[in-house]
Amino acid sequence: MTSDLGWQTETSEDSSYSNSQILEQLHYYKCLLDVLLALSMTLSSTHDLRDFLESALATTRSMTKSDAGSIYLIDRSMPVHTVCFEVSQNDSQPDRSLVNFAVPLNQDSIVGYVAMTGETLNLSDAHDLPDDARYRHHKTFDYDIEYRTRSVLAVPMFDSQKRTIGVFQLINRKVQDISITIENVRDITLAYSELDEKLLLAIASQVSLYIERSQLLGQVFKE
Repeated sequence: MTSDLGWQTETSEDSSYSNSQILEQLHYYKCLLDVLLALSMTLSSTHDLRDFLESALATTRSMTKSDAGSIYLIDRSMPVHTVCFEVSQNDSQPDRSLVNFAVPLNQDSIVGYVAMTGETLNLSDAHDLPDDARYRHHKTFDYDIEYRTRSVLAVPMFDSQKRTIGVFQLINRKVQDISITIENVRDITLAYSELDEKLLLAIASQVSLYIERSQLLGQVFKE
């Protein structure tokens, strides 16, 4: 699933838009609607759970201009519950994968915090968190894949019983389509916008429906 969204247009309270800016924003919102409708249609047309998650993640990253992202599912089958990477994508490090890696289900990590509390986290710099933050960015992830995480947007995914089943996370919203390095990350990344939050929450709800349906049908991931 692909779309030509162009660079994301920022919303503004300034009413002095030119006609070209208005047309640009209208085109952008139309593209967003087209992509959301297309994603909704795949709920009934795609029968492999991993394929759907990969497609949903790729589409969402394109919509938000995210360099990387992951979808995690909570595993409560063992005495120690975990949050597990199910799909992971990174344009700057395409050959490095964190799939099948898990972190404890607690509030120590960003993903664990979102999974435990059901709250959304929108961080402008994961390496510069507030002093009173109850979560932290595990820098070993960056070191292991020679990467630099800066802006992060993570939202919870809920089943029909309002129980958290996973987390949808986006990383490094880019203003320029180039690979991120430690040297350029501050120049080419921005914090995620309020619109990005709304989009991710909307998509995460659709992904949750698909996951729950697949689990009810007893579907398992293909190796």
